[in-house]
Amino acid sequence: EYFDLVVLSVGLQTPEHVKKLAETAGIRLTNDNFAATSDFTPVSTSKPGIFTCGVFAGPKDIPQSVLEGSAAAAAVSGVLAPSRGELTQEKTFPEERNITEEEVNTGVFVCHCGSNIAGVIDVEAVADYAETLPGVTHVERNLFSCSQDTQDNMIQTIKEKGINRVVVAACTPRTHEPLFRETLKAAGLNEYLVEMANIRNQNSWVHSSDPKTATTKAKDLVRMAVAKVCRQASLAPISVPITQKG
Repeated sequence: EYFDLVVLSVGLQTPEHVKKLAETAGIRLTNDNFAATSDFTPVSTSKPGIFTCGVFAGPKDIPQSVLEGSAAAAAVSGVLAPSRGELTQEKTFPEERNITEEEVNTGVFVCHCGSNIAGVIDVEAVADYAETLPGVTHVERNLFSCSQDTQDNMIQTIKEKGINRVVVAACTPRTHEPLFRETLKAAGLNEYLVEMANIRNQNSWVHSSDPKTATTKAKDLVRMAVAKVCRQASLAPISVPITQKG
């Protein structure tokens, strides 16, 4: 038979293990076995401090579920607000090393970023190329340069090998440069002696269908980053008075 429109209606019901969880947590359910909520507090359950989002409170689409997820997170933040900051500890860093009399000693850390980068770019070839660049004394490849384990290893390597400049060939500095600045500070270096080569966003993502070009471009970006960081000097943050009126 031929039809102008076919509608597939899929039933939705609460799984048995979720019903047991609700019973254990003391969450009241409706007659249809969904979490009972109010129209005015759609993410609050009958149990204070326990919130819901998505289809646990009834059938709904993805945008509504995402919206409720944000609302539930905000509701939790409201409950935790009085305790915010109680366990916060101020970070301390070792005394900064004076490198003004030192020869340029650059370390290059090339990130695989899982398959994000290494799935397109020949990171081994990029690392081998980095070893030939002027001022570079140490090169290593890491699976995830932003992971805590790798950060700790970088700090140790910088200290042991006397590295005084760092290039990280990884993803965008917009999200990760503050992290690597802190890594340098923890290793006793000035935070402005680091440069990032964005070989993910500017290479593997935009040249995913052309690995050879992506690899060549990655080498270019690493070379430029090394050339730049070799000329960078230690900087100190400054404060200036602001007149808050026009």
